[in-house]
Amino acid sequence: MEEIIVKDILSSPSKNHWEKIGIKKHKGVIIPLFSLKTRNSSGIGEYLDLLMVIDFLKDVGFNILQLLPLNETSTDFSPYNAISSCALNPIHLSLSKLKGVNENIKLKEKLKGFDIYNKYSRVNYTQVKRLKMAFLEEYYNFIFEDLKKDKDYEEFLISHPWLEEYALFRSIQKKENFKHWELWDEKYKNIINLPSLIQEFQNEMKFYYSIQYLCFSQLSEVKKYADEKNILIQGDIPILISKNSCDVWFNRQVFNDNLVAGAPPDRVNLYGQKWGFPLYNWEYLKKTDYKFWKKRLSAIENIYHMYRIDHAVGFFRIWAIKPDKDPMEGEFIPRDPLIWDRDGNERLLMLLNASKLFPIAEDLGLIPEVVYKTLKKLCIPGIKVIPWEKNIFGIIKFNQYEPISVTTVSTHDSDTLQQWWEGVPKEANKFAAFKNWSFERFLTYSQRKEFLKDSVNTSSIFHINLFQEYLALYPELVNQDFEDERINIPGTILPTNWTYKFKPYFEEIINHTKFKNDLIEILTT
Repeated sequence: MEEIIVKDILSSPSKNHWEKIGIKKHKGVIIPLFSLKTRNSSGIGEYLDLLMVIDFLKDVGFNILQLLPLNETSTDFSPYNAISSCALNPIHLSLSKLKGVNENIKLKEKLKGFDIYNKYSRVNYTQVKRLKMAFLEEYYNFIFEDLKKDKDYEEFLISHPWLEEYALFRSIQKKENFKHWELWDEKYKNIINLPSLIQEFQNEMKFYYSIQYLCFSQLSEVKKYADEKNILIQGDIPILISKNSCDVWFNRQVFNDNLVAGAPPDRVNLYGQKWGFPLYNWEYLKKTDYKFWKKRLSAIENIYHMYRIDHAVGFFRIWAIKPDKDPMEGEFIPRDPLIWDRDGNERLLMLLNASKLFPIAEDLGLIPEVVYKTLKKLCIPGIKVIPWEKNIFGIIKFNQYEPISVTTVSTHDSDTLQQWWEGVPKEANKFAAFKNWSFERFLTYSQRKEFLKDSVNTSSIFHINLFQEYLALYPELVNQDFEDERINIPGTILPTNWTYKFKPYFEEIINHTKFKNDLIEILTT
Protein backbone atom coordinates (compact mmCIF):
# COMPACT_ATOMS: atom_id res chain seq x y z
CA MET A 1 0.00 0.00 0.00
CA GLU A 2 1.48 3.36 -1.02
CA GLU A 3 2.48 5.48 1.94
CA ILE A 4 0.57 8.53 0.68
CA ILE A 5 -2.70 6.53 0.48
CA VAL A 6 -2.28 5.22 4.02
CA LYS A 7 -1.53 8.75 5.23
CA ASP A 8 -4.71 10.08 3.58
CA ILE A 9 -6.80 7.32 5.15
CA LEU A 10 -5.37 7.81 8.62
CA SER A 11 -6.10 11.54 8.53
CA SER A 12 -9.68 11.10 7.26
CA PRO A 13 -13.04 10.93 9.13
CA SER A 14 -13.20 7.21 8.28
CA LYS A 15 -9.85 6.41 9.95
CA ASN A 16 -11.36 4.22 12.69
CA HIS A 17 -13.48 2.31 10.18
CA TRP A 18 -10.42 1.48 8.07
CA GLU A 19 -8.44 0.37 11.08
CA LYS A 20 -11.18 -2.12 12.01
CA ILE A 21 -11.02 -3.95 8.67
CA GLY A 22 -7.35 -3.37 7.87
CA ILE A 23 -5.71 -0.98 5.40
CA LYS A 24 -4.68 -3.68 2.93
CA LYS A 25 -5.90 -5.39 -0.23
CA HIS A 26 -9.28 -7.08 0.17
CA LYS A 27 -10.81 -9.64 -2.21
CA GLY A 28 -14.37 -10.88 -2.08
CA VAL A 29 -17.48 -12.12 -3.82
CA ILE A 30 -21.11 -11.05 -4.04
CA ILE A 31 -23.47 -13.91 -3.22
CA PRO A 32 -27.17 -12.94 -3.18
CA LEU A 33 -28.60 -15.12 -0.43
CA PHE A 34 -31.68 -15.91 -2.53
CA SER A 35 -29.37 -17.37 -5.22
CA LEU A 36 -27.72 -19.87 -2.90
CA LYS A 37 -28.79 -23.49 -3.01
CA THR A 38 -27.65 -26.19 -0.58
CA ARG A 39 -28.92 -29.66 0.26
CA ASN A 40 -30.37 -28.24 3.49
CA SER A 41 -32.11 -25.24 1.88
CA SER A 42 -35.89 -24.87 1.89
CA GLY A 43 -36.40 -23.53 -1.63
CA ILE A 44 -34.20 -20.45 -1.20
CA GLY A 45 -30.79 -19.63 0.29
CA GLU A 46 -30.86 -19.54 4.09
CA TYR A 47 -28.88 -17.72 6.76
CA LEU A 48 -26.98 -20.73 8.07
CA ASP A 49 -26.10 -21.85 4.53
CA LEU A 50 -23.56 -19.03 4.75
CA LEU A 51 -21.45 -21.04 7.21
CA MET A 52 -20.53 -23.39 4.39
CA VAL A 53 -19.86 -20.43 2.10
CA ILE A 54 -17.52 -18.86 4.67
CA ASP A 55 -15.48 -22.07 4.89
CA PHE A 56 -15.12 -22.15 1.12
CA LEU A 57 -14.13 -18.48 0.86
CA LYS A 58 -11.51 -18.98 3.55
CA ASP A 59 -10.08 -22.03 1.77
CA VAL A 60 -9.59 -20.30 -1.58
CA GLY A 61 -8.40 -16.91 -0.29
CA PHE A 62 -11.33 -14.49 -0.32
CA ASN A 63 -11.90 -12.35 2.77
CA ILE A 64 -15.16 -10.50 1.97
CA LEU A 65 -18.64 -11.95 1.55
CA GLN A 66 -20.98 -9.31 0.15
CA LEU A 67 -24.73 -9.85 0.42
CA LEU A 68 -27.64 -8.01 -1.15
CA PRO A 69 -30.24 -6.48 1.22
CA LEU A 70 -31.89 -8.94 3.60
CA ASN A 71 -34.77 -6.73 4.75
CA GLU A 72 -38.26 -8.19 4.75
CA THR A 73 -40.22 -7.62 1.55
CA SER A 74 -43.87 -8.02 0.56
CA THR A 75 -45.40 -9.16 -2.74
CA ASP A 76 -42.65 -7.40 -4.72
CA PHE A 77 -39.65 -9.51 -3.85
CA SER A 78 -36.99 -7.00 -4.88
CA PRO A 79 -34.63 -6.76 -1.89
CA TYR A 80 -34.55 -3.00 -2.50
CA ASN A 81 -38.31 -2.66 -1.90
CA ALA A 82 -38.49 -3.42 1.81
CA ILE A 83 -41.49 -3.19 4.15
CA SER A 84 -39.12 -2.52 7.04
CA SER A 85 -35.82 -0.69 7.21
CA CYS A 86 -34.70 -2.93 10.08
CA ALA A 87 -36.53 -6.28 10.03
CA LEU A 88 -34.83 -9.26 8.40
CA ASN A 89 -36.62 -11.47 5.91
CA PRO A 90 -37.93 -14.68 7.53
CA ILE A 91 -37.95 -16.36 4.12
CA HIS A 92 -34.21 -16.95 4.70
CA LEU A 93 -34.53 -18.70 8.06
CA SER A 94 -32.77 -22.07 8.14
CA LEU A 95 -35.76 -24.16 9.13
CA SER A 96 -33.95 -27.48 9.53
CA LYS A 97 -31.54 -25.87 12.03
CA LEU A 98 -34.20 -24.37 14.31
CA LYS A 99 -33.96 -25.62 17.87
CA GLY A 100 -36.31 -28.52 18.56
CA VAL A 101 -37.46 -29.12 14.98
CA ASN A 102 -36.00 -32.62 14.89
CA GLU A 103 -37.96 -33.47 18.05
CA ASN A 104 -41.28 -32.54 16.44
CA ILE A 105 -42.55 -35.21 14.02
CA LYS A 106 -45.09 -32.90 12.34
CA LEU A 107 -42.52 -30.16 11.70
CA LYS A 108 -39.97 -32.68 10.40
CA GLU A 109 -42.57 -33.96 7.98
CA LYS A 110 -43.42 -30.42 6.83
CA LEU A 111 -39.78 -29.84 5.88
CA LYS A 112 -40.09 -32.46 3.14
CA GLY A 113 -42.63 -30.22 1.40
CA PHE A 114 -39.84 -27.81 0.51
CA ASP A 115 -37.72 -30.33 -1.41
CA ILE A 116 -39.39 -29.67 -4.76
CA TYR A 117 -38.61 -25.94 -4.59
CA ASN A 118 -34.91 -26.65 -4.22
CA LYS A 119 -35.03 -28.26 -7.65
CA TYR A 120 -36.57 -25.24 -9.38
CA SER A 121 -34.17 -23.27 -11.58
CA ARG A 122 -35.53 -19.99 -10.16
CA VAL A 123 -36.81 -18.87 -6.76
CA ASN A 124 -40.56 -19.33 -6.35
CA TYR A 125 -41.00 -16.63 -3.71
CA THR A 126 -44.78 -16.84 -3.41
CA GLN A 127 -44.93 -20.55 -2.64
CA VAL A 128 -41.79 -20.67 -0.52
CA LYS A 129 -42.91 -17.71 1.58
CA ARG A 130 -46.41 -19.16 2.05
CA LEU A 131 -45.04 -22.52 3.21
CA LYS A 132 -42.36 -20.97 5.41
CA MET A 133 -44.74 -18.65 7.23
CA ALA A 134 -47.13 -21.56 7.85
CA PHE A 135 -44.22 -23.61 9.17
CA LEU A 136 -43.04 -20.76 11.40
CA GLU A 137 -46.49 -20.23 12.89
CA GLU A 138 -46.59 -23.87 13.90
CA TYR A 139 -43.02 -23.70 15.18
CA TYR A 140 -43.82 -20.58 17.21
CA ASN A 141 -46.69 -22.38 18.98
CA PHE A 142 -44.28 -25.21 19.71
CA ILE A 143 -41.44 -23.14 21.23
CA PHE A 144 -42.81 -19.83 22.52
CA GLU A 145 -43.43 -20.89 26.11
CA ASP A 146 -39.73 -21.72 26.43
CA LEU A 147 -38.54 -18.82 24.29
CA LYS A 148 -40.20 -16.12 26.37
CA LYS A 149 -38.14 -17.23 29.39
CA ASP A 150 -34.88 -16.94 27.44
CA LYS A 151 -32.68 -14.05 28.63
CA ASP A 152 -31.23 -13.59 25.14
CA TYR A 153 -34.75 -13.14 23.81
CA GLU A 154 -35.51 -10.54 26.49
CA GLU A 155 -32.30 -8.70 25.67
CA PHE A 156 -33.17 -8.75 21.98
CA LEU A 157 -36.52 -7.07 22.64
CA ILE A 158 -34.86 -4.34 24.69
CA SER A 159 -32.01 -3.67 22.26
CA HIS A 160 -34.18 -3.39 19.12
CA PRO A 161 -36.69 -0.57 19.76
CA TRP A 162 -37.99 -0.70 16.17
CA LEU A 163 -39.61 -4.07 16.88
CA GLU A 164 -42.83 -2.68 18.32
CA GLU A 165 -43.82 -0.60 15.29
CA TYR A 166 -42.79 -3.42 12.94
CA ALA A 167 -44.70 -6.15 14.82
CA LEU A 168 -47.80 -3.96 15.14
CA PHE A 169 -47.68 -3.14 11.42
CA ARG A 170 -47.36 -6.81 10.44
CA SER A 171 -50.17 -7.82 12.80
CA ILE A 172 -52.57 -5.23 11.40
CA GLN A 173 -51.44 -6.00 7.88
CA LYS A 174 -52.47 -9.62 8.33
CA LYS A 175 -55.83 -8.66 9.87
CA GLU A 176 -56.46 -6.29 6.95
CA ASN A 177 -55.74 -9.07 4.46
CA PHE A 178 -52.40 -7.57 3.36
CA LYS A 179 -53.94 -4.48 1.79
CA HIS A 180 -51.85 -1.34 1.46
CA TRP A 181 -51.99 0.50 4.81
CA GLU A 182 -53.67 3.48 3.12
CA LEU A 183 -56.68 1.18 2.57
CA TRP A 184 -56.91 -0.04 6.17
CA ASP A 185 -59.73 0.76 8.55
CA GLU A 186 -59.39 4.36 9.75
CA LYS A 187 -58.42 3.43 13.32
CA TYR A 188 -55.46 1.43 12.00
CA LYS A 189 -54.48 3.68 9.15
CA ASN A 190 -53.99 6.82 11.20
CA ILE A 191 -52.71 5.34 14.48
CA ILE A 192 -55.33 7.26 16.45
CA ASN A 193 -54.63 5.52 19.73
CA LEU A 194 -51.35 3.61 19.78
CA PRO A 195 -51.65 2.05 23.29
CA SER A 196 -55.06 0.58 22.46
CA LEU A 197 -53.71 -0.88 19.20
CA ILE A 198 -50.80 -2.49 21.00
CA GLN A 199 -53.28 -3.89 23.54
CA GLU A 200 -55.49 -5.25 20.76
CA PHE A 201 -52.65 -6.98 18.91
CA GLN A 202 -50.30 -7.90 21.75
CA ASN A 203 -50.57 -11.65 21.16
CA GLU A 204 -50.10 -11.41 17.40
CA MET A 205 -47.10 -9.11 17.88
CA LYS A 206 -45.28 -11.76 19.93
CA PHE A 207 -45.11 -13.98 16.85
CA TYR A 208 -43.29 -11.30 14.86
CA TYR A 209 -40.96 -10.55 17.78
CA SER A 210 -40.04 -14.21 17.92
CA ILE A 211 -39.44 -14.60 14.20
CA GLN A 212 -37.15 -11.57 14.13
CA TYR A 213 -35.28 -12.95 17.12
CA LEU A 214 -34.68 -16.18 15.20
CA CYS A 215 -33.53 -14.28 12.09
CA PHE A 216 -31.09 -12.08 13.98
CA SER A 217 -29.85 -15.04 16.04
CA GLN A 218 -28.99 -17.04 12.93
CA LEU A 219 -27.31 -14.13 11.17
CA SER A 220 -25.41 -13.26 14.37
CA GLU A 221 -24.17 -16.85 14.43
CA VAL A 222 -22.95 -16.39 10.85
CA LYS A 223 -21.08 -13.21 11.77
CA LYS A 224 -19.48 -14.87 14.80
CA TYR A 225 -18.28 -17.71 12.56
CA ALA A 226 -17.00 -15.21 10.00
CA ASP A 227 -15.03 -13.49 12.77
CA GLU A 228 -13.36 -16.80 13.60
CA LYS A 229 -12.40 -17.28 9.95
CA ASN A 230 -11.34 -13.63 9.40
CA ILE A 231 -14.02 -13.13 6.76
CA LEU A 232 -15.74 -9.74 6.55
CA ILE A 233 -19.48 -9.70 5.84
CA GLN A 234 -20.76 -6.77 3.84
CA GLY A 235 -24.46 -5.97 4.04
CA ASP A 236 -26.46 -3.54 1.94
CA ILE A 237 -28.73 -0.69 3.09
CA PRO A 238 -31.33 0.38 0.50
CA ILE A 239 -31.50 4.17 0.60
CA LEU A 240 -35.29 4.22 0.11
CA ILE A 241 -38.21 2.34 1.64
CA SER A 242 -41.49 1.07 0.20
CA LYS A 243 -44.45 3.39 0.76
CA ASN A 244 -46.31 0.30 1.99
CA SER A 245 -43.89 -0.17 4.87
CA CYS A 246 -44.05 0.03 8.65
CA ASP A 247 -41.56 2.93 8.47
CA VAL A 248 -43.78 5.15 6.33
CA TRP A 249 -46.94 4.10 8.19
CA PHE A 250 -45.46 4.82 11.60
CA ASN A 251 -43.08 7.72 10.85
CA ARG A 252 -44.93 9.80 8.28
CA GLN A 253 -43.12 12.99 9.24
CA VAL A 254 -39.83 11.38 8.09
CA PHE A 255 -41.12 11.10 4.52
CA ASN A 256 -42.41 13.35 1.79
CA ASP A 257 -44.90 11.44 -0.33
CA ASN A 258 -45.84 14.42 -2.50
CA LEU A 259 -42.94 13.33 -4.68
CA VAL A 260 -41.53 9.91 -5.51
CA ALA A 261 -38.00 8.88 -6.38
CA GLY A 262 -36.63 7.72 -9.69
CA ALA A 263 -33.82 8.28 -12.15
CA PRO A 264 -33.49 10.65 -15.10
CA PRO A 265 -33.25 9.41 -18.68
CA ASP A 266 -29.84 8.00 -19.59
CA ARG A 267 -28.31 5.80 -22.29
CA VAL A 268 -29.62 2.63 -20.60
CA ASN A 269 -33.14 3.86 -19.71
CA LEU A 270 -34.06 6.39 -22.39
CA TYR A 271 -37.30 7.39 -20.63
CA GLY A 272 -35.90 7.41 -17.10
CA GLN A 273 -37.10 5.33 -14.17
CA LYS A 274 -39.91 5.83 -11.68
CA TRP A 275 -39.30 3.78 -8.55
CA GLY A 276 -42.26 5.10 -6.60
CA PHE A 277 -40.49 5.34 -3.24
CA PRO A 278 -41.38 8.37 -1.10
CA LEU A 279 -38.58 10.90 -0.60
CA TYR A 280 -37.10 11.79 2.76
CA ASN A 281 -37.98 14.93 4.66
CA TRP A 282 -34.33 15.77 5.25
CA GLU A 283 -35.16 18.89 7.26
CA TYR A 284 -37.09 16.79 9.77
CA LEU A 285 -34.37 14.13 9.82
CA LYS A 286 -31.75 16.75 10.61
CA LYS A 287 -33.94 18.33 13.28
CA THR A 288 -34.27 14.94 14.99
CA ASP A 289 -30.49 14.31 14.75
CA TYR A 290 -31.02 11.70 12.04
CA LYS A 291 -32.58 9.31 14.56
CA PHE A 292 -34.20 7.30 11.76
CA TRP A 293 -30.88 6.55 10.05
CA LYS A 294 -29.07 5.87 13.31
CA LYS A 295 -31.76 3.32 14.20
CA ARG A 296 -31.20 1.55 10.88
CA LEU A 297 -27.46 1.34 11.41
CA SER A 298 -27.84 0.21 15.01
CA ALA A 299 -30.05 -2.68 13.90
CA ILE A 300 -27.27 -4.20 11.77
CA GLU A 301 -24.24 -3.48 13.99
CA ASN A 302 -23.98 -7.08 15.16
CA ILE A 303 -24.65 -8.91 11.90
CA TYR A 304 -22.26 -7.17 9.46
CA HIS A 305 -18.76 -5.69 9.38
CA MET A 306 -19.35 -3.46 6.36
CA TYR A 307 -22.25 -2.15 4.34
CA ARG A 308 -22.95 -0.80 0.87
CA ILE A 309 -24.49 2.67 0.78
CA ASP A 310 -27.13 2.15 -1.90
CA HIS A 311 -27.55 5.04 -4.38
CA ALA A 312 -25.02 7.22 -2.55
CA VAL A 313 -25.79 10.15 -4.86
CA GLY A 314 -29.25 10.26 -3.24
CA PHE A 315 -27.65 11.73 -0.13
CA PHE A 316 -26.60 14.71 -2.28
CA ARG A 317 -29.58 15.05 -4.61
CA ILE A 318 -32.29 12.81 -5.98
CA TRP A 319 -34.53 12.67 -9.06
CA ALA A 320 -38.00 13.63 -7.83
CA ILE A 321 -41.20 12.98 -9.78
CA LYS A 322 -44.81 13.91 -9.04
CA PRO A 323 -46.80 10.70 -8.45
CA ASP A 324 -48.98 11.29 -11.53
CA LYS A 325 -46.13 12.28 -13.86
CA ASP A 326 -43.66 10.38 -16.05
CA PRO A 327 -40.01 10.07 -14.97
CA MET A 328 -38.92 12.38 -17.79
CA GLU A 329 -40.92 15.15 -16.08
CA GLY A 330 -38.95 14.93 -12.86
CA GLU A 331 -36.26 17.22 -11.51
CA PHE A 332 -33.36 17.04 -9.11
CA ILE A 333 -34.09 17.90 -5.48
CA PRO A 334 -32.54 20.10 -4.24
CA ARG A 335 -32.48 22.13 -7.44
CA ASP A 336 -29.43 24.20 -6.50
CA PRO A 337 -26.18 22.25 -7.24
CA LEU A 338 -24.32 24.57 -4.89
CA ILE A 339 -25.85 22.88 -1.83
CA TRP A 340 -25.35 19.28 -2.96
CA ASP A 341 -21.82 19.31 -1.55
CA ARG A 342 -22.98 20.58 1.85
CA ASP A 343 -25.84 18.10 2.15
CA GLY A 344 -23.93 15.06 0.93
CA ASN A 345 -20.92 15.73 3.12
CA GLU A 346 -23.08 16.23 6.23
CA ARG A 347 -25.16 13.11 5.66
CA LEU A 348 -22.25 10.81 4.87
CA LEU A 349 -20.40 12.12 7.92
CA MET A 350 -23.51 11.32 9.94
CA LEU A 351 -23.35 7.71 8.70
CA LEU A 352 -19.66 7.47 9.62
CA ASN A 353 -20.19 8.91 13.08
CA ALA A 354 -23.28 6.81 13.78
CA SER A 355 -21.73 3.40 13.21
CA LYS A 356 -18.50 1.44 13.44
CA LEU A 357 -19.46 -0.44 10.25
CA PHE A 358 -17.24 0.25 7.23
CA PRO A 359 -19.17 1.89 4.34
CA ILE A 360 -18.72 1.39 0.60
CA ALA A 361 -20.63 3.79 -1.65
CA GLU A 362 -22.56 2.72 -4.76
CA ASP A 363 -21.68 5.66 -7.00
CA LEU A 364 -22.60 4.36 -10.46
CA GLY A 365 -24.67 6.10 -13.12
CA LEU A 366 -25.04 9.83 -13.77
CA ILE A 367 -22.98 11.12 -10.88
CA PRO A 368 -22.00 14.79 -10.37
CA GLU A 369 -18.32 15.42 -9.71
CA VAL A 370 -19.06 16.66 -6.19
CA VAL A 371 -19.97 13.10 -5.13
CA TYR A 372 -16.57 11.73 -6.16
CA LYS A 373 -14.79 14.64 -4.46
CA THR A 374 -16.70 14.11 -1.20
CA LEU A 375 -16.14 10.35 -1.17
CA LYS A 376 -12.42 10.89 -1.77
CA LYS A 377 -12.25 13.46 1.03
CA LEU A 378 -14.01 11.10 3.46
CA CYS A 379 -12.01 8.11 2.17
CA ILE A 380 -15.21 6.16 1.43
CA PRO A 381 -14.60 3.78 -1.50
CA GLY A 382 -16.72 4.02 -4.63
CA ILE A 383 -17.07 1.36 -7.33
CA LYS A 384 -15.13 0.82 -10.56
CA VAL A 385 -16.76 -1.48 -13.14
CA ILE A 386 -13.98 -2.52 -15.52
CA PRO A 387 -16.01 -2.38 -18.78
CA TRP A 388 -17.07 1.18 -17.93
CA GLU A 389 -13.68 2.56 -16.87
CA LYS A 390 -12.72 4.91 -19.69
CA ASN A 391 -11.50 8.47 -20.14
CA ILE A 392 -10.79 10.70 -23.16
CA PHE A 393 -7.68 8.63 -23.89
CA GLY A 394 -9.52 5.30 -23.93
CA ILE A 395 -9.60 2.38 -21.49
CA ILE A 396 -8.08 3.22 -18.12
CA LYS A 397 -5.10 1.06 -17.22
CA PHE A 398 -5.67 -1.23 -14.25
CA ASN A 399 -2.85 0.32 -12.25
CA GLN A 400 -4.42 3.77 -12.60
CA TYR A 401 -7.68 3.15 -10.75
CA GLU A 402 -8.45 5.34 -7.76
CA PRO A 403 -6.97 3.25 -4.90
CA ILE A 404 -9.80 4.00 -2.45
CA SER A 405 -12.31 2.06 -4.54
CA VAL A 406 -13.79 -1.35 -5.32
CA THR A 407 -12.99 -3.02 -8.64
CA THR A 408 -15.62 -5.33 -10.14
CA VAL A 409 -16.36 -6.76 -13.58
CA SER A 410 -20.16 -6.42 -13.30
CA THR A 411 -22.95 -5.62 -10.84
CA HIS A 412 -26.30 -7.14 -9.87
CA ASP A 413 -27.99 -4.40 -11.95
CA SER A 414 -25.79 -4.74 -15.05
CA ASP A 415 -25.08 -7.19 -17.81
CA THR A 416 -22.81 -10.02 -16.79
CA LEU A 417 -19.34 -9.98 -18.32
CA GLN A 418 -20.34 -12.33 -21.16
CA GLN A 419 -23.53 -10.35 -21.87
CA TRP A 420 -21.48 -7.17 -22.19
CA TRP A 421 -18.85 -8.90 -24.33
CA GLU A 422 -21.39 -10.20 -26.84
CA GLY A 423 -23.94 -7.39 -26.53
CA VAL A 424 -21.56 -4.49 -27.17
CA PRO A 425 -19.03 -5.97 -29.62
CA LYS A 426 -17.58 -2.58 -30.54
CA GLU A 427 -16.58 -1.95 -26.91
CA ALA A 428 -15.48 -5.54 -26.42
CA ASN A 429 -13.28 -5.30 -29.54
CA LYS A 430 -11.56 -2.27 -28.04
CA PHE A 431 -10.98 -4.14 -24.82
CA ALA A 432 -9.63 -7.16 -26.70
CA ALA A 433 -7.17 -4.84 -28.49
CA PHE A 434 -6.25 -3.29 -25.13
CA LYS A 435 -5.42 -6.81 -23.90
CA ASN A 436 -3.77 -7.91 -27.17
CA TRP A 437 -6.42 -10.59 -27.63
CA SER A 438 -8.12 -11.62 -30.83
CA PHE A 439 -11.83 -10.90 -30.46
CA GLU A 440 -14.24 -13.82 -30.50
CA ARG A 441 -17.95 -13.80 -29.76
CA PHE A 442 -17.55 -15.72 -26.50
CA LEU A 443 -14.88 -15.16 -23.90
CA THR A 444 -12.59 -18.15 -23.86
CA TYR A 445 -11.68 -19.91 -20.63
CA SER A 446 -8.21 -18.34 -20.64
CA GLN A 447 -9.57 -14.85 -21.43
CA ARG A 448 -12.12 -15.00 -18.62
CA LYS A 449 -9.51 -16.29 -16.21
CA GLU A 450 -7.14 -13.47 -17.17
CA PHE A 451 -9.97 -10.93 -16.92
CA LEU A 452 -10.72 -12.12 -13.38
CA LYS A 453 -7.02 -12.03 -12.47
CA ASP A 454 -6.84 -8.46 -13.73
CA SER A 455 -9.92 -7.53 -11.69
CA VAL A 456 -8.32 -8.63 -8.41
CA ASN A 457 -5.00 -6.95 -9.19
CA THR A 458 -5.98 -3.39 -10.04
CA SER A 459 -4.76 -0.48 -7.92
CA SER A 460 -8.10 -0.52 -6.04
CA ILE A 461 -7.91 -1.64 -2.43
CA PHE A 462 -11.10 -3.70 -2.74
CA HIS A 463 -11.88 -6.30 -5.41
CA ILE A 464 -15.37 -7.84 -5.26
CA ASN A 465 -17.06 -9.77 -8.10
CA LEU A 466 -20.37 -11.55 -8.50
CA PHE A 467 -19.80 -15.22 -7.70
CA GLN A 468 -21.32 -16.34 -11.01
CA GLU A 469 -18.56 -14.49 -12.86
CA TYR A 470 -16.16 -17.04 -11.38
CA LEU A 471 -18.55 -19.96 -11.89
CA ALA A 472 -18.65 -19.09 -15.61
CA LEU A 473 -15.11 -20.45 -15.95
CA TYR A 474 -16.79 -23.84 -16.24
CA PRO A 475 -19.90 -24.31 -18.45
CA GLU A 476 -21.30 -27.01 -16.18
CA LEU A 477 -21.47 -24.53 -13.28
CA VAL A 478 -23.69 -21.97 -15.04
CA ASN A 479 -26.86 -21.89 -17.11
CA GLN A 480 -26.51 -22.81 -20.76
CA ASP A 481 -28.10 -19.50 -21.77
CA PHE A 482 -25.83 -16.81 -20.29
CA GLU A 483 -28.83 -14.43 -20.19
CA ASP A 484 -30.09 -16.55 -17.29
CA GLU A 485 -27.06 -15.55 -15.20
CA ARG A 486 -28.24 -11.95 -14.86
CA ILE A 487 -29.83 -10.91 -11.55
CA ASN A 488 -31.87 -7.79 -12.36
CA ILE A 489 -32.70 -5.38 -15.17
CA PRO A 490 -33.41 -1.95 -13.61
CA GLY A 491 -36.54 -0.14 -14.68
CA THR A 492 -38.33 -3.38 -15.60
CA ILE A 493 -40.81 -5.72 -13.94
CA LEU A 494 -39.81 -9.19 -15.11
CA PRO A 495 -40.24 -12.69 -13.63
CA THR A 496 -36.48 -13.13 -14.03
CA ASN A 497 -35.62 -10.16 -11.78
CA TRP A 498 -34.29 -11.26 -8.37
CA THR A 499 -35.15 -14.94 -8.95
CA TYR A 500 -31.68 -16.03 -10.12
CA LYS A 501 -30.31 -19.20 -8.51
CA PHE A 502 -26.87 -20.72 -8.88
CA LYS A 503 -27.20 -23.77 -11.11
CA PRO A 504 -25.25 -26.17 -8.84
CA TYR A 505 -25.80 -26.94 -5.20
CA PHE A 506 -23.08 -25.27 -3.18
CA GLU A 507 -21.88 -28.71 -2.11
CA GLU A 508 -21.15 -29.44 -5.79
CA ILE A 509 -19.22 -26.18 -6.13
CA ILE A 510 -17.09 -27.05 -3.11
CA ASN A 511 -16.22 -30.44 -4.62
CA HIS A 512 -15.30 -29.04 -8.06
CA THR A 513 -11.53 -29.36 -7.66
CA LYS A 514 -10.55 -27.57 -10.88
CA PHE A 515 -12.76 -24.59 -10.06
CA LYS A 516 -11.38 -24.38 -6.54
CA ASN A 517 -7.79 -24.53 -7.81
CA ASP A 518 -8.53 -21.83 -10.38
CA LEU A 519 -9.84 -19.51 -7.66
CA ILE A 520 -6.72 -20.08 -5.57
CA GLU A 521 -4.55 -19.29 -8.59
CA ILE A 522 -6.55 -16.18 -9.54
CA LEU A 523 -6.36 -14.80 -6.02
CA THR A 524 -2.67 -15.47 -5.44
CA THR A 525 -1.08 -14.39 -8.75
